[in-house]
Amino acid sequence: MAATSQVVTAATDATERNLQLTREFFQAWERKDVEAITAAFAPDGVYHNIPFKPIQGREPIRKAVAKFVAAGDDMTFDLLKVVCAGDTVVTERADGWSHKGRRHSLPVMGILEFDAAGKITGWREYFDLKAFEAASA
Repeated sequence: MAATSQVVTAATDATERNLQLTREFFQAWERKDVEAITAAFAPDGVYHNIPFKPIQGREPIRKAVAKFVAAGDDMTFDLLKVVCAGDTVVTERADGWSHKGRRHSLPVMGILEFDAAGKITGWREYFDLKAFEAASA
């Protein structure tokens, strides 16, 4: 019988923490917990839903998040792929929500950047704006 080798790489504590914080962040979205979502950001954190203008600071982010969660019901965030490298977590997702009685889904790529305290310093989202607008109409 031929020997097989297995390569095992150990995740750093920061990597594990950032992966867990990412899961908790999207669970807060599913609960529509505006305060938990906002608290995940560093005080000067940036939320950038590209191609819209970036939003910086917890209070402006809280206002934007409140509008998003009010606009959709039954929000889901299906994490299809998650890649973590140091302080950066990249997610490929299928975001779902109900609007005006119809269920919608949108493919999204997102990048979360964490500081040493585990707060989000930057969150950039990439998606097809036309597909989002069509679903929201």
